[in-house]
Amino acid sequence: MEIEVKAKLKDKTAVMGKLAALGCKFSDAKTQDDMVWVEKTGSLEDFLSNKVFLRIRIQNGEKVIMTAKKSKARQGDESLVKREHEIVVSSADEARNILSMLGLQEAVRVVKKRQTTTYEGYEICIDEIENLGSFIEIEKIAEESEAADIQKQMFEFLGALGILPEDQVKKGYDILMLERN
Repeated sequence: MEIEVKAKLKDKTAVMGKLAALGCKFSDAKTQDDMVWVEKTGSLEDFLSNKVFLRIRIQNGEKVIMTAKKSKARQGDESLVKREHEIVVSSADEARNILSMLGLQEAVRVVKKRQTTTYEGYEICIDEIENLGSFIEIEKIAEESEAADIQKQMFEFLGALGILPEDQVKKGYDILMLERN
């Protein structure tokens, strides 16, 4: 199970500096072009009523990854706790054709530049999302039964980085983008 917390960054440079002071070394920035496919589109309520969300990600214009996600809950902290399965595919076009043949539709597109690092078992992502701004995500793979405790620790870590509770985001980028439109 992927356990995640996310927050909007008011000062990306300061947060990256604090992480560097903890010994974090960041990857080169990767561009990720994500297309989310679902059965029901239209309103945000329709989008959220889907049981499974399929994503085609084109990374740096080359590598294509298809991911199936199922959230534990539709809202709140547990909406960022997800069961995920992913595979590398050779063609984004063919993946789109297959999903279309299955009756799915592209609901939203999210383009981001992402830098990653690790710290004490967490994967930390610093994201610059087109039309949304800068964010931090902290992720960890663990058992579902540990999710609440791990998220609490992650929120405490965000606080140690100077990120305020009101900057926490309990929605995926896809939902934030749909709300913006």
